[in-house]
Amino acid sequence: MLKNFIIILIFSFFVNNCGYTPMYSTNNEINFNFTKINMSGENELGDLIESNLKRYTNNQIQKEIELEINVIYNKLSQTKNAAGETSEYLLVAEVECNILSEGKKKKILIKKDFVMRNMDEEFEEKKYETTIKQNFAYSIVNRLVMQLSTLE
Repeated sequence: MLKNFIIILIFSFFVNNCGYTPMYSTNNEINFNFTKINMSGENELGDLIESNLKRYTNNQIQKEIELEINVIYNKLSQTKNAAGETSEYLLVAEVECNILSEGKKKKILIKKDFVMRNMDEEFEEKKYETTIKQNFAYSIVNRLVMQLSTLE
């Protein structure tokens, strides 16, 4: 026990003193400004994506980007039990982003999926599905921002 504590203590000293910083802790590398975001498709996931994108808007930057985002979200029956009731769902989110920046157009397609077990309580299942949608939105926005950061 004492040996593990000492190892953890030494490790934390090295991590703190070596200049380690999380990769995505700050938005210092954001070199674009969203002037227009048009959303279409599934509303709940679209709203989550739009609110996550607003975190990355930097009004001090001259590089302006217009986004047209189409969101398709499906909850499909993945497996069924012997009684014919769904036991697992496949949640699929497809996001098509059309980017207009400085006269250039680019199209990015991002697809995320997740297998969710059917729950007995409908309220708990809906709450869990909302959490999954939030995770989808966060992941999709991070991927989109990485793509936008590499745009010339």
